[in-house]
Amino acid sequence: MDHSEDSQDFDDDQSPPPPTTIIGPQDAQQYLAQMDIAVTDVLEALEAGDVAAGNIGGHHPVTAAGLVRWIQLVGVLRELFAGRNIWHGDNLKNRPITRHLKKSYTLSTVGGTEPTGQLDHPSGPRAARKKGSATKEAVTSTLALIEVHKLRKGSSRVDDRLSPPLGNWFLVYYRADDEVRWEISLPSGFSEGQFTGWRVRVIPGSWEPAEPAARPLDVGGQDVDFEVREVS
Repeated sequence: MDHSEDSQDFDDDQSPPPPTTIIGPQDAQQYLAQMDIAVTDVLEALEAGDVAAGNIGGHHPVTAAGLVRWIQLVGVLRELFAGRNIWHGDNLKNRPITRHLKKSYTLSTVGGTEPTGQLDHPSGPRAARKKGSATKEAVTSTLALIEVHKLRKGSSRVDDRLSPPLGNWFLVYYRADDEVRWEISLPSGFSEGQFTGWRVRVIPGSWEPAEPAARPLDVGGQDVDFEVREVS
């Protein structure tokens, strides 16, 4: 859940995205290591977010569990990454990201829809809530960066299975009944406030609580939409 920007729609003309490269659990850890991303760090952050969401009860605002999960996940993840002295936190247009110090990678965190982390889903996840201009710029700048990289390589064909393309990647997560499904993925397009597809989806496997715990209130979704009305 990205609460750092207002939702808005865009009517962007997008060409059909290329087929998605999917990196499954067998190869995901080694693939992410090329970006200096440790799966153990992500799992620790996911656990911290789940614990925080589990502490939210029925007397809290209806959006609290999902919001607290996102806040804690982002904070712990950026702290762990910074501790490795190869990533540092940044806040572009109030959108919290982590930026690689030597390579052209960034990583940000967003709540996803039910297909998150599912290897066999035909389209992959969308954002749980529509995103704003900062996310749009992150996606479009990645597409431009990839084109420049291809021109420098002198080839229009790049095997994404061999190495992660440069660009702005997203940690997408979804709290299901008994697990948190997640993936680290690179968008292939963006339109009307939503991801339209994925160039690469890296799916290491889900995170499961070590012991049965109280069911977090954001299981199966993110924010609950509500309307504020003036009472006369």
